[in-house]
Amino acid sequence: MQQALAQKPPAPLAKTLNYLFYATLSICSLAGLFVLKNPGYLSVWEVFSLLGLGVVGLWRWSWFLYRVIRSRFFLHVTFPRWRKRADAIPVEELPHMCFLVPSYKEQLWITERVFKAIAYEAKTLTQPITVLANTSSDDENAAIRSILEAEDPGLRTIRLILMTQKDGKRKAMADALRHLAQQGLPEDTVVALMDGDSELAPGTLRKCLPFFRLFPKMGALTTDEIPVVQGSYIFSEWFHLRFAQRHIQMCSDSLSRKVMCLTGRFSLFRAEVALDPSFADQLEHDSLHDWLWGRFKFLSGDDKSTWYWLLNRGYDMLYAPDSIVYSIETISGSVVVRAYNNMRRWYGNMLRNNGRAIALGPRKTGWFAWYSLIDQRINFWTCLITPGFLLVSLLQSNWTTAGIILAWIGFSRPLMLSLVFWGRESMIKPIHFPLLLVSQWVSSLIKIWTQMNLAQQSWKNRGNQSINASGEGFSKFAKCSTSYIFLAIQTFCFVIFIAWLAGIVSPLWDIAGLKLTHQSVSNQLTVQHLTAIDYDIWPNDGKDDSVLLTELIHQQAVKDHLEIELPIGELDLTEPIFINRGNITLT
Repeated sequence: MQQALAQKPPAPLAKTLNYLFYATLSICSLAGLFVLKNPGYLSVWEVFSLLGLGVVGLWRWSWFLYRVIRSRFFLHVTFPRWRKRADAIPVEELPHMCFLVPSYKEQLWITERVFKAIAYEAKTLTQPITVLANTSSDDENAAIRSILEAEDPGLRTIRLILMTQKDGKRKAMADALRHLAQQGLPEDTVVALMDGDSELAPGTLRKCLPFFRLFPKMGALTTDEIPVVQGSYIFSEWFHLRFAQRHIQMCSDSLSRKVMCLTGRFSLFRAEVALDPSFADQLEHDSLHDWLWGRFKFLSGDDKSTWYWLLNRGYDMLYAPDSIVYSIETISGSVVVRAYNNMRRWYGNMLRNNGRAIALGPRKTGWFAWYSLIDQRINFWTCLITPGFLLVSLLQSNWTTAGIILAWIGFSRPLMLSLVFWGRESMIKPIHFPLLLVSQWVSSLIKIWTQMNLAQQSWKNRGNQSINASGEGFSKFAKCSTSYIFLAIQTFCFVIFIAWLAGIVSPLWDIAGLKLTHQSVSNQLTVQHLTAIDYDIWPNDGKDDSVLLTELIHQQAVKDHLEIELPIGELDLTEPIFINRGNITLT
């Protein structure tokens, strides 16, 4: 059994060469930064733009490194203490174990691996386990029974319950939980919610169950994952990258005892949680009221529903980094389409739960988890700043600036990958560099679209299910139009920000310039030209001209610039001329 589960260990030489490749790339890129950073090569705007980009980079890298430090502290300090205490608990004192496995039209070889692993784990415990399989058909149920009986004749260590799914995975899981609640399970039972394509590594239960004795406030526990992908090398390596990133995040989050996800692949729950009627109700009927789309039900994302239920009730949720579940994927058809559909589903589930989790406030979630939730709303914009700035620099033919950005990418991403894969069973490879860039940038675009289209859901590998809450007729037109308008506004603001970084526009200076221009235009005076003779002011006529000239000046509009042309000759001014205005010229 262990041979079937074991993964081929990475060759030491290949692993060393891969790290050497990334070290060389990082060092060469750092040298390029030193060469190109000379201000003599850059204009004032280019220096300003790179400083702005550097501030954003400093903020994002500070957050990333803080997470890495937290994860390493958890892995090497906190968790070893937990593991030592957990291993001291005798196997006889471990709680009763129950599996709930919804399986939907899985290939037979996958079902064999999954349930053989469960049977193997049952033999490591001193009391029989309960297995409830809720599948797509009677034939699938029969196959599961046959597999378990072959591994455990007479089912001495397994109490098997078989059900058939109706109306989707959420209802299947909820119905199964309600059925388990009626089976008289021991109060200390631990219920595993796991997918039908998740294979337990040997010793998983022995490693995980003691934590439910150690931590009374812990409502759920999840584990590390290693992908087993058939059909696409690129898809496989992408999953290795994703799970390595997930490992860092989970270790960091577990230090605060609030992980950000209880994966549907395999997570363990206390019976008081899993068998609570409201837990099953939320799992089946979970919905969201959105300001634009109204109220709509969740299609996928059952793991997010269970996570929110525990978060809302203040339970601790922890991560066991030394316990592994193998996530089996079979790929057929277009890899790009499959990856896109997966990201639409993953990030949609994340964003649909993000707002209501933030609304719980930091007192309930904890400050670190709360800020992490807020960061989920920010990072899909910040991830696009670097490629956006690079694109603008290339379009402007600012080759030096573009070279600095490329050098920064070549320096920073290998460093990030080295930290992410440090200590992982999965091996770092050169292909992870482009996969990281594409994954970061494409996922950001998908999140931006999804956050304004939360009600549009699909689940391609679960019978091609879909939900669209846009409605019909004018309602659909109004909702979709509003969504597109807000997307356009957000995109416009982001483009302006990138243009400002690139020195194309300066909103503050431009607004100030428009104001000054408006004031300048407003302050331009109309010139009024008068001829004194036209108003009976004649020279050399022996008459007093002071009164007529004073009246002429006072009768004109003050806002105009007044020019009075005096006649050639001698004017008689016997009285003073009083001028109580500006903008006047006598010629």
